[in-house]
Order: sequence, then structure tokens, then C-alpha cells
Amino acid sequence: MSTLKNLINVAIKQEQNSQKLYQKGLDLAQDDETKKFFKRLRDEEVEHEKMLFNIRETELYDMDVEINDPQLLEMAQSSHGSDDLYLPEDLTIADVLEIAMKRENMARIRYEKAARIAKDDEVKELLKNLANEEENHRLHVEKYFKMHKGLFGEEI
Repeated sequence: MSTLKNLINVAIKQEQNSQKLYQKGLDLAQDDETKKFFKRLRDEEVEHEKMLFNIRETELYDMDVEINDPQLLEMAQSSHGSDDLYLPEDLTIADVLEIAMKRENMARIRYEKAARIAKDDEVKELLKNLANEEENHRLHVEKYFKMHKGLFGEEI
């Protein structure tokens, strides 16, 4: 039997993987602006992890709500790609940004799908909030990626 607590645990693991990715970007960064960007993203992921941890520990939601649809937990587990994030040694800043955009977008899509099929209102609300957080990150990363690649014109 899967529960909301299982779902939260999966989301915490994905936040930790995102921290790892953004730390890699921070380690690769050579200028202060890029370092600041990756540090902010990493720190936001730390805050997301703390938020999820607090939700789980304070039982803001009923953690024993059963998730009867196995697809729901599978979607969350694969929301950012694999459970364990593998980062090759030869990554570039552009690689990290591309991986980040894909992970954040996949997470948003999967959390949105999961929210649509969730039967419990509390679970739906939580999944929608997670989807919104992932979309905000995707937009930040995409904007920085475009700036990094020189793809912006008059809009900046």
C-alpha cells in the first residue's frame, strides 16, 4: 500500500537530486553571476526539501491517505528522471542547464498528470503546488540558459 508519506519521500529524494545537479553547476561556474544563479537554485531546492520534510513531519496533510493508483507514485518517482542522478565528469554549464530544464519540465508534467488522477483533494492540492514550483524553476533555468547562449534579443 502506498501512502501520501511515500509520495512525499519520493519528492524529497528528487529535491536532493536537484540540489546535486545545481551544486555541479555551481562547481563548474567560473563567473560570479553564474555562481550566484546556481547557488540560488540549489538553495531553493534545499528549501523545497525542508518544506516537504516539514509537511511530512508536521502532518499538515494526512500522511496515511492511501494512494490506490500505483501510476501516481510511479509518476512522482520518475518526475525528474531516474531515482539516482548520474552526472558525468565532463559536464559543461550548458549541459547542466539543459538537464535542469528537462528535469524541471518533466517534474511539472508528471505532477500535473498525477494531480489530475489523484482522488484525494489534499493529494491533488499538494501535487498541483509541486507542479507550480517545478514550472517556476524551469522558467528561471530556461531564461538563464537563453542568456548563457546569447539567445535573447531586445527582451532583456
